[in-house]
This record gives sequence, C-alpha cells and structure tokens, in this order.
Amino acid sequence: MNYVVQPGDTLNAIAARFGVPVQELIRVNNIPAPYYIYIGQTIFVPTRPPGQPLPPSTDVDRRLRRLEDRMNRAEQSIRDLDRRADRLEQRVTRLESRPRPRT
Repeated sequence: MNYVVQPGDTLNAIAARFGVPVQELIRVNNIPAPYYIYIGQTIFVPTRPPGQPLPPSTDVDRRLRRLEDRMNRAEQSIRDLDRRADRLEQRVTRLESRPRPRT
C-alpha cells in the first residue's frame, strides 16, 4: 500500500504503525543513507497477510539469546551463592551451639 508522509512522521513511527520492519521500508523504497523522508513523500508500505508474524531479525535474536545466556549464568551464580551462604550459616550455628571451654 502507498502512504503519504505526514508532518512528524519518521521511518520508525511508520514501521511501527503498519507492523513492518524499518529495514524493510528502507529496502523496498530504496531510501539511501541517512534515510531521510520528507512531508508529502509517497512511500510503499509492504503488507503481510493478517496473522502472519514478522520475520525474525537475526541480530535481535542473537542479542536476545546472549542476554538469556547471561541471565541464566547470573541465576546459576545466585543459586551457588545461596547454597554457600546456607552452608556457612549451618556451620556458624553449629559452632555457636557448642559448649565453650572454661578457662
């Protein structure tokens, strides 16, 4: 579908409004860097059938996996620290419950 750029529009806003990736808008309209658009410009907005998800972005997917890996490692570290703290607390409790030698 064709869309006429309105005052205040940006490529990001148009992409979000129509649910298409910004890079797809840039590609299908052959917009050169620095990716300026102007008021009154007609740009083609590719549409997809209803219910069809956006294609995955490999860069976003890679970043998401990296963050999930970091989160999993952090959670494992927290569990390890919790176990160590529990063991230390048990040792302290045992030491405190021992009768003290008289001097």
